Amino acid sequence: MKSYVKYIGVVDKNNKIHSVEFTKGVNVITGRSSTGKSAMIEIFDYCMGSSEFNIPSGEITDKADMYFVVLAVKEVFLVLGRAEDSSKIFLKEEQKLPDIEFLNKEYFESKYLTTDFKVNLGHYFGLDINDIDEDKEVLQYSRKKGRPSIRNFIPYLLQHQNLIANKHSLFYRFDQKEKREQTIDQFKIFAGFVTQEYYILKQNLADSERELKKLEKEQESINYQRNFNTRRLDILLEEYKTISGNKLFEENATVILSNPANYLDKLETKIISIKEDSENSIQKLLLLKEEYNKLLSEKRNLVYKYRNINSSTEYAKQYKEELANNQDTIEATIHSSKCPFCNEKTKSTMSEANQLEEAINWLNIELKKSPYLLDSFESDKNEIKRKIDELDISLKNKKVEIEALEKITEDLAKNKSLNEQTLKAKLKIENLLESLVDKVENSLEKDIKKVKKDIRSFRNSLRTKFNIDKKLQEAEEFINNEMKEIGKNFDFEKSYKPINLRFSLDSFDLWHEKEDGKEVYLRSMGSGANWLYSHLTLFLAIHKFFSSRGKDSLVPQILFLDQPTQVYFPTTIKDNEDEFNAQKIEEKKGDIDSNLDEDMEAVTNIFNQFVSYCKTILDETGIEPQIIITDHADHLDLDGEDFENLVKGRRWRKRGFINY
Repeated sequence: MKSYVKYIGVVDKNNKIHSVEFTKGVNVITGRSSTGKSAMIEIFDYCMGSSEFNIPSGEITDKADMYFVVLAVKEVFLVLGRAEDSSKIFLKEEQKLPDIEFLNKEYFESKYLTTDFKVNLGHYFGLDINDIDEDKEVLQYSRKKGRPSIRNFIPYLLQHQNLIANKHSLFYRFDQKEKREQTIDQFKIFAGFVTQEYYILKQNLADSERELKKLEKEQESINYQRNFNTRRLDILLEEYKTISGNKLFEENATVILSNPANYLDKLETKIISIKEDSENSIQKLLLLKEEYNKLLSEKRNLVYKYRNINSSTEYAKQYKEELANNQDTIEATIHSSKCPFCNEKTKSTMSEANQLEEAINWLNIELKKSPYLLDSFESDKNEIKRKIDELDISLKNKKVEIEALEKITEDLAKNKSLNEQTLKAKLKIENLLESLVDKVENSLEKDIKKVKKDIRSFRNSLRTKFNIDKKLQEAEEFINNEMKEIGKNFDFEKSYKPINLRFSLDSFDLWHEKEDGKEVYLRSMGSGANWLYSHLTLFLAIHKFFSSRGKDSLVPQILFLDQPTQVYFPTTIKDNEDEFNAQKIEEKKGDIDSNLDEDMEAVTNIFNQFVSYCKTILDETGIEPQIIITDHADHLDLDGEDFENLVKGRRWRKRGFINY
């Protein structure tokens, strides 16, 4: 995204304009303490929609009436203005760069004030996605994800003085869990990996997957009912055959139920015939009783095993508790025995004691294994219990069949003829078939096929059009490779050379990976210099990635760095000189072991790297980044660049931001 800050300024209560002009590339504001340098980053943040007013209290806040920023975005200029503690923000588009002298109170007309500022400004950066929920059903149980906002790419742009060398935090406002999660989640949006279509596809996919689960549950229910009907019809057909001695149909229950209406028609013409000399019922009854007894025998064996295992489990538990409560014997004294007559010592007792000790040790080792058998015992118990439950069901079914056959004989004794009983069996079959004929033809299989096809289509579209997992992986590799190259140029401690920083796009964590694979996270990386260089390396690599994305990236190539040299010239030491004097700052530090020449060399190298970075990105991508640095360092002897070209009059030694 070709964007940069052109002006940051205020209109004071006397309608006078105080502003700072910036260009692409490296911009330096240098000066003594308390001149308003750090206010630049806060004014920018406030005019970009921050919910908090963090501009340092002092001369600026006492005199300012309106804070403003002029941004170049693509081919237009945007003037953003905001009064202190105002929820409304001024937003006006200009086709040409406005004359800074005209940005007085009268310019900021109320008709350009908007409460929907973040959405309106987001449009200029291409942020047009308004719905990023991936599953609408989840909204019943959680809050709707907020619309992507320019506020969520601000952490890529700002490194405040209390953050730039911080070992605990890398990104602005990441102490707020919700903002952190939003920024991480929306990286794919800011990188230009996804459009609104991506989220619509994700929502459709979630809906279809949920519909498929619903249909498959219905299918399970229907299959269960179908199997139940098949078993029921098998029993009735067998009952008919047992009573009459003849088959009602040659086909089995599955075939009959595939077309119940057809077999109902056959039943109407079916004449009942009975083989009175048939022994089917007797043979069947004997077979069932034999099977019942066999199942009962199996169950009793399993119950016996179950009780034995249960007893062993209880013993193992009890022994484990006793073992934990008993202390091991540390030592025992064994005396040599003497003959009561001749007083001669004998070693037989010692030998037997040694053998006893060996036996006891073996026994203890074996007994100590018993607690570890608990897990296998429990597993065996569960398996046997499952088999017993299955046998109970089989026994129950066999008993029902036996009782049905015995009832035939009982009914005959009650003067119910075989004809009557056969007719009754036939009517049961007829009733079952009639109940199934009226069922509406089920289109479930067709619906399942359609939903599965939709799911394949959505997944294919997500893969071919977006392929987010692959793109995020490639982005992470790009950033990590760039950090390896950029980090070579910073003066990390010797123990971290060669620096091998790694960054996760899943968690936004940063660490140094050693040659043995051990991960050393930022908080454990030692000195402030390591923390500073880690921040700089990461942010330059991330911005290079966004630059490589060209017009697809939504993130402007703007990076504010407040006091990056504080590791060498601490902000706690007041710099009130009319000229930058590193020696005096060094003396105020009171560090007798410090080396001013090495510190100045390290500071100079930092600025050299910024200049080199901007030139490299411009050459490789055609986009020149903008780095705005506020610092005390001045008059540095850079390689191939005059430091004055970076300052361009932004030196606040004898004046401040508010200048009369």
